[in-house]
Amino acid sequence: MKIIDWERKGNVVRFYLGDDDCKDYRGDDWNDAPYEHNAGRVYDEFIKGHADINIPFDYEVYEPADGCANSPYCKNDMRERKVPCIVVAKTEDVGSDWNYGFNKAVANPNTRKYYFGDKI
Repeated sequence: MKIIDWERKGNVVRFYLGDDDCKDYRGDDWNDAPYEHNAGRVYDEFIKGHADINIPFDYEVYEPADGCANSPYCKNDMRERKVPCIVVAKTEDVGSDWNYGFNKAVANPNTRKYYFGDKI
């Protein structure tokens, strides 16, 4: 099973999972940016399960919309693995930088990045 979409509530991430060989998964307006104002969840027909991941309290969780008013990404960018859907950083690595957002988290080699297509 692989990641085909996600939802986040604080430090809990629900990864929607699809078959490993599924390549044409999609959802409503996945070609429109910014994804956070346009895209819907992956269509139910592609979902084979989900995994809820609880990220520990001492970590920060970022998605592409964090740190900007309108992200430049659509969900097709994520499906094509151009950008991760979730990045996790240790709070001690982020420090008290209130401006630390997704772009800084992606550039940090010590963060954990989750992409569509990653196996769960």
